[in-house]
Amino acid sequence: MSLRPNRLIRHPWRPYRVVPASTRSATRGFVIALSGSLLTLGLVAWDYRERMSAIADDSSRQHAELGVALALALGVAIATMTIAPLFYLRFRSLARAELHDLADLDAAGETLRALLGTVSHGVILTDVDGRIRLFNPAAEILFGRLCEETLALPIEILIPDLRLSEVIESTRARPGLGSRVLHLRGVRADDRQFPMRVLTRPLTLDGEDFRMLIAEDMTDLERSEQRMEFLEQRDPLTGLQNRPTFERVLGAVMPLRGKENPKHALCLIDIDRFKVINDTFGHAAGNKVLEQLGQIVQTKLGAATALARLSGDEIVALFVGDAAHQAKELCEDLLRTTRNFLFTWQESSFDITLSIGLVVFDPAKVGAVDALGQADIACRVAKKQGRDRIHVYGHRDAESIRHRGDLALLPVIGRALSDGRFRIMAQPIQSLKGTNEPIHYEILARMQDEKGEAVVPETFIAAAERHILMPTIDRWIVTHVFSHQSEQLAAWHEAVPDRFMLAINLSGTTLMDDGFTAYLKRQFSEYEIPYASICFEITETAAVADLRRARTFMQEMQALGTSFAVDDFGTGFASYAYLKFLPVDYLKIDGSFVRNLETDPVDRALVSSINHIGHVLGMKTIAEWAETPELVERLRTMGVDYAQGFGVGRPLRLEDLRLHRALRQNAAVQTPADVLPGSIAL
Repeated sequence: MSLRPNRLIRHPWRPYRVVPASTRSATRGFVIALSGSLLTLGLVAWDYRERMSAIADDSSRQHAELGVALALALGVAIATMTIAPLFYLRFRSLARAELHDLADLDAAGETLRALLGTVSHGVILTDVDGRIRLFNPAAEILFGRLCEETLALPIEILIPDLRLSEVIESTRARPGLGSRVLHLRGVRADDRQFPMRVLTRPLTLDGEDFRMLIAEDMTDLERSEQRMEFLEQRDPLTGLQNRPTFERVLGAVMPLRGKENPKHALCLIDIDRFKVINDTFGHAAGNKVLEQLGQIVQTKLGAATALARLSGDEIVALFVGDAAHQAKELCEDLLRTTRNFLFTWQESSFDITLSIGLVVFDPAKVGAVDALGQADIACRVAKKQGRDRIHVYGHRDAESIRHRGDLALLPVIGRALSDGRFRIMAQPIQSLKGTNEPIHYEILARMQDEKGEAVVPETFIAAAERHILMPTIDRWIVTHVFSHQSEQLAAWHEAVPDRFMLAINLSGTTLMDDGFTAYLKRQFSEYEIPYASICFEITETAAVADLRRARTFMQEMQALGTSFAVDDFGTGFASYAYLKFLPVDYLKIDGSFVRNLETDPVDRALVSSINHIGHVLGMKTIAEWAETPELVERLRTMGVDYAQGFGVGRPLRLEDLRLHRALRQNAAVQTPADVLPGSIAL
């Protein structure tokens, strides 16, 4: 029986049409047998007549032979009558067996149609010549073609890159290869191409060789991978490269051999008074400014080898080789364009200006990090000279700002670490869901200069971030906290496991440290700190700077029992695009949205939105800068899980922190001074 795959699917067999054919076959057998018998009888009669004419005189012999002939004829007739019914019965049995097989085949066809109709992947069957023999409904949807249109068509019309003959030859050359998975591009009926994954395997049916193809549309997966790759390499707000990507490009810059002038150029672009825009119009307006400025920069500085948003309102451009000669001219054109561009937000319009620091350097003599630092110095000089200008770096610039910039702070930070002038504080985080919940704490770092005066955290932390000192500071904080609080953390974990956190901040540069994870594990082991007693806070800027590295670190530590919080959430507001990819337990709402919650309906809507998104993603939310009891109560009614700020409690010295006192059920309703005496406000 020859194979007709699509007939099984679309044109069921009708066994009742086969019955007459089987009956005719049996009848033909009977007629043939009867004709044979009659022919034999005729031959015997003819032979008898011939013999009688030859021996007519012998009557006795004639009677004898007549008896023999009659007996022979009777035997032939009996044999014929016996054989014919046997033939008929045999043919009828064969016909019934055929009817039974056809009924089974029809049932199998119905089952096959049902299965192929429910399969979500396209199923295609081709012969060895690549002609389509079977095309299921999912394949019709995938390629936008009906089955009747594709039957007997070459498979290359639908999948041009598929070389079926090569696949068959490779399978024959390697019999154990079996199925193969190919990533190809398919063509729909309207000639649009799409990515697809094809599993192909040989198939033999009824002695005939076929090739089965199972096709899957990879469009959504490809888009998701492209989105992930974009987030790993690009700033989601401006579309420019992110800092890790730019640092890799900058680190790969080498002197151009054979060039008379191998120098490159690096310019750092900073928005003047950007903080005023955020404070006046809100962070959403600031994000819109950054988005529009990113588009202008890409247009005006398109000759740059690399363009990136470093952090906040800083954008950097790298010009390599001959392009370095036109760097200053292009930056001046950017200044003029920005100066004449009117930025609008809702019903407000405002102008912005830029300060640009430019450095021309020889990569054979000046390292990439030093060049970036020089561009930063030149940008500061441009701001000092009145903003809205470009300044080219000179060696005297570093001397002019040494006593008021990062360069002055760096040795102070180093000596403060070695002299023990860093102080660790702990600020309470209060649950808003019930009175029997223990108070949590966030670890804060404070630094004193050599005169004993406090240094604003934003100042020394920003300088340490820019000059890669934060990994050292973060390690010191972890070691100090673990060594002083190991016993209390163990007791606290035993009393209320999984119901508290001691949060430690980690900087973006620390996450880039390849040895930090191993260091953390050694500290947990050495001081016997329960993993579940620690929560690490990472800013959204640091998390998105290198999404893959941040996710790997978080997953590895979370598997051991630690938890994670995203700090200052909402300042970038491209956050929703990547937040679902990070294994986050707590979402800290940036205080700039919280402090005016009671009077600003926009801030109230933003806090409500962030709180809702956090809960949908299975996270608990923490509102920062909850400065008054009234604000704390408003956050409670909005459904926020935790509050942190002076309305909850002021920061305490680590040595005054007694974690076990927070286990009292009435701790949440007492004042922080009652719960934790000896508090010191900074």
